[in-house]
Amino acid sequence: MKEGAAGEEIGLDLGATLTKAVVIEADAPLTDFSSYLFPSGDRASIAAFLARWKDPLLSATGAGARRLARQFTGERPVVIADEFEAWGLGEEALLDGAGFVPSTPHLLVSLGTGTSILRVERGGKVVRVGGTGLGGGTLQGFGRLLLDEPDYDTLSSLAAQGDRRRVDLLVRDLYSAGEIPLSGDLTAANLGRVASRDPRDLAHAIVGLIGENVGLLAGALARSDGAQPPLDIVYAGATLRANSALRDVLAFVTSLVGATARFLPHGEFVGAIGALVAARRLRP
Repeated sequence: MKEGAAGEEIGLDLGATLTKAVVIEADAPLTDFSSYLFPSGDRASIAAFLARWKDPLLSATGAGARRLARQFTGERPVVIADEFEAWGLGEEALLDGAGFVPSTPHLLVSLGTGTSILRVERGGKVVRVGGTGLGGGTLQGFGRLLLDEPDYDTLSSLAAQGDRRRVDLLVRDLYSAGEIPLSGDLTAANLGRVASRDPRDLAHAIVGLIGENVGLLAGALARSDGAQPPLDIVYAGATLRANSALRDVLAFVTSLVGATARFLPHGEFVGAIGALVAARRLRP
């Protein structure tokens, strides 16, 4: 895509930690996007990025969307999209190339700095049904406190090499086989053992704490209305980016409650894509 050409469309999802951006040529298919990531605190880089484009259709969602609109007051219009609506619209667009079709209704789990769980109804209606403060912010916070390492990519890489069974207290650490009707590999207490202080094992344990609790909460909500089988659960968000350990934990825990875990391709950009869809719908 040629930078600075007229007619581009830019969607941004300005979260607490990361700003996700997509750029699409005017009226091009929503799957033909270029993607960008910025720390949300780096306003200078975000402003420099936006300055590269001449008069784009600019749409935004997320916690920083209105701050961005105020920044450009009198310079260029910014279409503000409701965050949960944007997630629903973005998921619908990205499902075209996902290779799977989730159940209707289903749950859409937004793993960002924290986590929101949305129920996507027939016709695309989206309702927030739950959430938790556990998310990427938890990973970085514990990483800083326990490992003196706040960098998300480094923590994700460490977790992929670790074994949290040396840090978590498992059912098999408490009961002999057959003493209780639970798998010995289930976690009895996150961070309840700490037989290892290897940074890789600690990082994996932090990821396990996040993934197990998010997955169990989503699983409970997937069964809350007595659905048989439980609703499909679609996981997306920037906390899944390059985080194979978290994906594995979520898939395992989701399967324990009888639900199916789906992972949305390019899911870190679902809000940014949805903001663009909302802006396109407002055009005459």
